[in-house]
Amino acid sequence: MQNVERLFILTGLGFLLIGMSLGLKMGMTQDFTLHPLHAHLNLLGFVLMTLFGLVYHTWPTMKEGPLASVHYVLHTVVTAVSLSLLYFVLSDPVVNGPKYGMILDITLMGAVVGVLIFGCLFWTRAKP
Repeated sequence: MQNVERLFILTGLGFLLIGMSLGLKMGMTQDFTLHPLHAHLNLLGFVLMTLFGLVYHTWPTMKEGPLASVHYVLHTVVTAVSLSLLYFVLSDPVVNGPKYGMILDITLMGAVVGVLIFGCLFWTRAKP
């Protein structure tokens, strides 16, 4: 993917809009049950993805080869799936917590793998 940095930032902006919309809904209804989802949408979705995009832009050698694309796809899928699961867990923790909790934990391990890929790319290719 030639424009992986642009994809990271655009996808991050999409997650930010969803997170802000959720925040507005919570404020208007005064129901803050989903505040962890709101925070994770903004942090995993917007902050991390924007940071990744800016780093890939600053060090273009990190984009060489397929790993940057793998990182983008992995982080995007992990964020979308894990935050969808988090919605269900937070909506009804008694019923959905046991059902989706472990799947959510396993999915979030994919985020750790993505950060490890990013760290390896930075360590090996981001030269001053």
